Amino acid sequence: MKDPPKRWILKEADDATAARLSGDLKLPPLLARILVQRGFADADSARCFLSSSLSTDLPPPHLLAGMDDAVRRICRALRDDERVCVWGDYDVDGTTGAAVLVSFLREIGREPMFYIPHRIDEGYGMSRQGIERLHTRDVTLIITVDCGISNADEVAFARTLGMDVVIVDHHQLPERLPDQASAVIDPQRADCAFPDKGLCAAGLAFYLVIGLRANLRESGWFEPGGVPDIRRYLDIVTLGTIADMVPLQGTNRVLTRRGLVELGSSTRPGIVALREVVGVPAGAVDAGTVAFQLGPRINAAGRMDAADKVVEMLTTESREAADDIARALDTHNRERRETEAQVLEEALSQIEQGRLHERRSIVVGRQGWHPGVLGIVASRIVERFHRPTVVVGLDGGEGKGSGRSIRGFHMVQGMRRCADLLERFGGHEYAAGLSIREENLGPFAGRFDEVATESLSEEDLLPYLDIDAEVDFRQLSLGLVRQMRLLSPFGVGNPEPVFQTRGVEVCERRDFNRVSRFRLRHNDHTVTAVIFGPPEDLPVRVTDNVDIAYRLRENEWQGTCSMELRLLDVRA
Repeated sequence: MKDPPKRWILKEADDATAARLSGDLKLPPLLARILVQRGFADADSARCFLSSSLSTDLPPPHLLAGMDDAVRRICRALRDDERVCVWGDYDVDGTTGAAVLVSFLREIGREPMFYIPHRIDEGYGMSRQGIERLHTRDVTLIITVDCGISNADEVAFARTLGMDVVIVDHHQLPERLPDQASAVIDPQRADCAFPDKGLCAAGLAFYLVIGLRANLRESGWFEPGGVPDIRRYLDIVTLGTIADMVPLQGTNRVLTRRGLVELGSSTRPGIVALREVVGVPAGAVDAGTVAFQLGPRINAAGRMDAADKVVEMLTTESREAADDIARALDTHNRERRETEAQVLEEALSQIEQGRLHERRSIVVGRQGWHPGVLGIVASRIVERFHRPTVVVGLDGGEGKGSGRSIRGFHMVQGMRRCADLLERFGGHEYAAGLSIREENLGPFAGRFDEVATESLSEEDLLPYLDIDAEVDFRQLSLGLVRQMRLLSPFGVGNPEPVFQTRGVEVCERRDFNRVSRFRLRHNDHTVTAVIFGPPEDLPVRVTDNVDIAYRLRENEWQGTCSMELRLLDVRA
């Protein structure tokens, strides 16, 4: 099955607006063009995007619907010394969000419990067995993080036991809301005036901390000079925000710009241990480090074992305990990779035998597939075939699945049209989870594909590569590479810029194990370039004229810095 060719989509930008912005802010024209493309067409909005200041660019917490109610109920519990439990999801933004709240509550003199359900034994969200367990521990207030919005029955059950629930969640709203909760914070609420709907649970937990600190300060809770500096929690917030792959725009961008600095310099035992286990020196943390090294190890705990150890690692004062947990997470991550590779191989075999890649969607399932890797496998299949994909692991007639989607297909809305075949589902536009009876898997696959067929055209099924600008080599320089960093951190919603140049001459090619290096010429300017992957997959020869799509890189060799192109695609 050969990978389909990519569509190159050159983004448009108003040249006059870009030229004006370039002049107003003294920016390179190419950088100004990208800002205009991303919606920052005037000097004020562009300046705000580039500065992303904590002091001036964060929306106030009270704009979040439910914030005032949540702060009042939690502060009452703090003043009355009630037993409080932070109930987090086992995913990365649930555990990191829980760690933020637990750290703050400890810092102000309280000792909350935390509860992270086991993915396999208990499943997602609140459960009666967990609530009963907390009831026996005299808990009177539960604060959920990254779950709860779909748990109306469980919230009502907690109330019958005399327990209040404050919900902090960011998932799409179900038809029935938990109306017996003391407060519901979810940016997806129709009555929520908060301007940014893209916060993950870790960011929402941080906003709750902002609200709590303000209320406690006004009521005289803190001694003079004893107000916590909550900016120190941004290392944990950034870990959850980037790893959860929410858009790095607006509020998320402001938090992570400062948070990456905190993450690199943090002396928190859990963060230091995590950096060291992956071999990242202090100060050398960027968004890629979080997305591909630190985040997967945090996620591996919930995928392969119990995720409560993540909260323990991020909140402990013991360096020894943090080191032990970080090493355990590293082991879980290796196990996750091995399990993922096995499930992916079996899923690809199903797809090939059933010619499922010829449909508008892909649904695969098998007995014994580990539920902790289904989402990752679904992502790999989407990368390969560019179709909405659902991967289901079956166990004793029950199935748990994860779905990942593509541009143009809303995963949760698609599942909603198959709701009568599902036991449970929820999530986001591009990612969702579900529970299903085994006998319904086949009918679901058929119905889901009908929905996908109605929504997606043949062109939608071709993978795409967004191009920010067409340039010639005369515009490129090491200085431009460095100025492009003003747009960082890069990630979902704020991708690293991609450029194209047409009619490039291949002057030299050298192949290594899984990398090829080139010297390329265009308009009498020569640059070096590199592309990763098996050399035999790239039929490009010296003297060929090609079109290239690439990102810009700074390369350092023996103390000398130079510009290099990181090739993403090459075509005749």
